[in-house]
Amino acid sequence: MLSAVGFILVIAMVALIIWGRVALPPILIILPTVAVIILGLMGYLVPPKAEAAAPMDLLMCFKTLQTYLGSGLSSVLNTAALFTFAVVFFNILGDAGMFDFIVSKVMRYIGNNISLILLMTCLLCAISHLDGSGATTMLITIPTMLPLFKKMRVSPVILLIYVGLVSGVENMLPWTSALARVSAATGVEAREIWTALLPTQIVGMVLLFASCFVVGPILKKKGFGMTDEEFAELKSGMLKLNDPVLKVKKGVLYFDIIFTVVLVVCLLMGWINTNVAFMIALSIALIVNCKDAKEMTSQIRKHGSTALNMVMIIFSIGMLVGVMKESGMMSAMTDTLVGLMPESMGTHLTFIIALLSVPLSMAVGSDTLYMVMAPIFGNMAVAFGGTMLAGAAACVIGACIAANLCLVAPTPYLALGLAGVEMKDNLKYCFIPTWILGILLAIVGAVTGAFPF
Repeated sequence: MLSAVGFILVIAMVALIIWGRVALPPILIILPTVAVIILGLMGYLVPPKAEAAAPMDLLMCFKTLQTYLGSGLSSVLNTAALFTFAVVFFNILGDAGMFDFIVSKVMRYIGNNISLILLMTCLLCAISHLDGSGATTMLITIPTMLPLFKKMRVSPVILLIYVGLVSGVENMLPWTSALARVSAATGVEAREIWTALLPTQIVGMVLLFASCFVVGPILKKKGFGMTDEEFAELKSGMLKLNDPVLKVKKGVLYFDIIFTVVLVVCLLMGWINTNVAFMIALSIALIVNCKDAKEMTSQIRKHGSTALNMVMIIFSIGMLVGVMKESGMMSAMTDTLVGLMPESMGTHLTFIIALLSVPLSMAVGSDTLYMVMAPIFGNMAVAFGGTMLAGAAACVIGACIAANLCLVAPTPYLALGLAGVEMKDNLKYCFIPTWILGILLAIVGAVTGAFPF
C-alpha cells in the first residue's frame, strides 16, 4: 500500500506540474498531506512514539504529518537561506548594471555566434562545479550567462540543459557529494567508482562541448540569435549602456566584478560556507551600491518578493521529502521496483539500471537512488555474478546528469528561479536530451567495463 500510494503521489505531482494550472506549493503540500491521511487512517503508518504501524484518527494523522514536516524542513533550511541572500545579491548587482557592463565587453569578442556562447556556458559551468556544489554552480553560471542568452534571443531552457548536463557529468568526480553518498551506502570507495566511470565522464564532457558547434547552427537556422544587421546595431551601441536602476560610478562596477570573482574563488576553494558567503556578500553589495538606508531597504523589498516565492517552494519541497522518506513510501517504492525485475534478466541488471537511471532518479530522487537503491542493486548484481562496484556505477550515471530534473530536490528549483523558467517547461524540454545522454553514457560505461551489458 505504501508503494502504491507513493507511485500515485509521484504521478499526480508530475501530471499537475505539467498541466500548469496549479502553483507548486499547493501541489507539494496538499498531495503529501492527503497521502498521509489515507495511509494513517488505514493503519499503514507508525504513530509518533509508537513502535509499529496502527490505525489513527484524523488528529493523530496530522500529528504524524507534523513530525514528517520537521524532518523535511531541516533538510532544506540551508538551501532556503542560501537562495534568499543569493537572489537578492545578484539582483542588486544587476540593478547596478554589472551584468550589462560584462555583456557589453564580452559581446565585443564573441561576435554574432551562438555556438561560442554555448561553449562559454559549458566552460563556466565546468569551472564553477569543481567543488561539486550544485547550488554554487547555478548561482555562478546562470546569472552570468542569462543576459547573453537574452541578447541572442535564445531560450533560457537551453541554458538550463547545458548547465544541468555539464554539472551532472562533472558530478562523477570522487570528492563530490554524489559519490560520497553512494560510496557510504555501498561500501565501495569513491575513487574506485570514479576510476570505473572516468572514460564515461571524459566522453560525456567531449560530447557536450562538441554539441555546442552543432546546436548553435541549428538554433541559428530556427531563427534564434540576431541577424548580422541586428548585431551590428547592438555593437554600435555597446558603449551606451542602459541606465541602471542604481546610479553607481564605473569604479563601483569594477569593484562589483572583482568582488564577485573573489567570492567565486572562495566558494570553489571551500574557504567559506556558501550561506555565510552570500550573507556577507549581500551586506557588502548593499553598502557599496546603495547611497543610503532608504535605497538599501527599497532593494531588499524589491527583490525579496522573488526570493520569498522560491523559499515557499523550497519549504514545500521539504514537506514532500519529509513525508515520502519518513512514511516509508520511498523504501516501499524501491522494493517494488526491484521486485519487478525478472530473474532471467539478472545478468543484464546493471546495464538496464544504467539505461533507466535518469527517469528513476527523477521519480524517487537521487538520494534514494544513491543511498537506498544502489546497495540493493549492487547486492543483486553480486548474486548474479557481478560486483557491488557495477551496481554503484550504474546508479551514478543517471542520478548525476538528471539532478536538475529531480522533483524532490531543492537545487533544481533554485536553477529555475534564477533562469525564470517553470518546472513544466524544464521537464518538457530537458528530459529527452538528458535521457539520450544518459543512454549514450550507459553504453560507454558498458563498453569500457564499468558494468557488463
